[in-house]
Amino acid sequence: MRNKVLLAVALAAFMAAPAFAAVQNVKVSGDIDSTYISRNNFNLGNYTFVGAGSQNTRPGLDKQSVFITQTRVRIDADLSDNVSTTVGLINERAWGSDGAGGTSTDSDVDLYLAYATLREFLYSPLTVSVGRQVFHYGNGLVMGDGGVNNAATGPLAGIAADLTKRTAYDGVKAILDYKPLTLDLLYFKNDSGVNTGAQNATKDDSDVFGANANYQLGDAMSTVAEGYFFARTTGDKSTVLAAASDKGDQLYVPGLRVSTNPIKGLNTQAEVAWQLGRKGTTAGTLAGGDNIRRNAMAYQFMASYTLPVYEQYKPMVNAAFTHVSGDKNAGVGRYGAEGVNPIGAFKANSKEVYTAWDPFNEAQGSGTIYNTLFNLTNMNIVAVGGQVTPLEDITAGFTWSNLTADRKYSTQNPLTILQPDGTTANTPATDGGHKGLGNEYDVNVNYAYTEDVTFGVSLGWFVPGNAFSNANDNTASQALAHVLVNF
Repeated sequence: MRNKVLLAVALAAFMAAPAFAAVQNVKVSGDIDSTYISRNNFNLGNYTFVGAGSQNTRPGLDKQSVFITQTRVRIDADLSDNVSTTVGLINERAWGSDGAGGTSTDSDVDLYLAYATLREFLYSPLTVSVGRQVFHYGNGLVMGDGGVNNAATGPLAGIAADLTKRTAYDGVKAILDYKPLTLDLLYFKNDSGVNTGAQNATKDDSDVFGANANYQLGDAMSTVAEGYFFARTTGDKSTVLAAASDKGDQLYVPGLRVSTNPIKGLNTQAEVAWQLGRKGTTAGTLAGGDNIRRNAMAYQFMASYTLPVYEQYKPMVNAAFTHVSGDKNAGVGRYGAEGVNPIGAFKANSKEVYTAWDPFNEAQGSGTIYNTLFNLTNMNIVAVGGQVTPLEDITAGFTWSNLTADRKYSTQNPLTILQPDGTTANTPATDGGHKGLGNEYDVNVNYAYTEDVTFGVSLGWFVPGNAFSNANDNTASQALAHVLVNF
């Protein structure tokens, strides 16, 4: 009997051996980021007059004081020299909110990453990754990590949507490495409705296709040229449009970015992108349910320079200018071919063009107040800043940002500010239709306690400009203090 038991154990071990041998290496990593958030006047003092004898309302976030913790765990497993898998788990929650009211999902652990990587697939230059992964290119002007970075899903959507780390999509990426040229081909599901398997079920989906070509010139200035083309198609039954009379939305974004280092310590970058296609609209707005031609533009210039003085303090200055186009009547009925405004009777042969830039999947301005309040559209941003290391392991930086509108705000082109708790606070522009959105001042200090532990403090003030009425121009402020532990 004993021999039979030993034989059975040996046989089980022999059968299990191939499964264990298939995993050559496993790496576990992650981070825990705990942050205290204090915010004031993010509604810019906005109020709504209800009427005589009634109490006025103040929509939006007036004051906020909350602690949050964001935890990520990542497991990378090499199955062979050319096959690996990655799984990432994430939890984002406010302190003490576990099971609040018996319905809270703040303690839930969600799937952040889940993809397989196949290297030298079919032939040596090709690498393919399939599953939930990050799609990020360049400086994130068009294609950032996962949707516009002032929005979120999950528990932080109602607390601090702009600080979420849930930045992945389900999709496929093929990388062709022909050094010095690298070509990425990608597809991911931007939004999905109810998957019923019915013939027309995909009409409620939004999909993104794209190609990104990165070429390293190999010159003395380490110049890199990057060209891309991204496309987003949205079906006419998507909740983005959500009306039976809607037509689908098609957005095509070709662009070019160049980065070079003309002298030691100086990096300069320039990027330009266009948006073409047809904008889907809801019945009663814009084209009254029809779609209209897109023609929008964005361009950006960036420079950073490490000063050749006081090198022990590592002084660096930087500057950037960003332009994203607007539309003078972005929120009202469009004009017909004869130049009359049909409002609800839009003509199919209209020559009207929608020129407002769509934020697409931008990932810029993270941590700033203006990024929380405004979508990246109809805007010019000038940013100037500097950074220094006054003491070992301590880095301090300051940035001034000036924001102006590309097109004046009016009843035809209303100004809307967003809130970190996911609500929207409409703020009227001044009667004069001014363009000044405001100025922001940010101070950031980080202390590298160890290689794995960092303490950081960020202070910001946003002073509204003359695009806001006197009743809606309170200064917004925030203080963020966090400790980040990597493992």
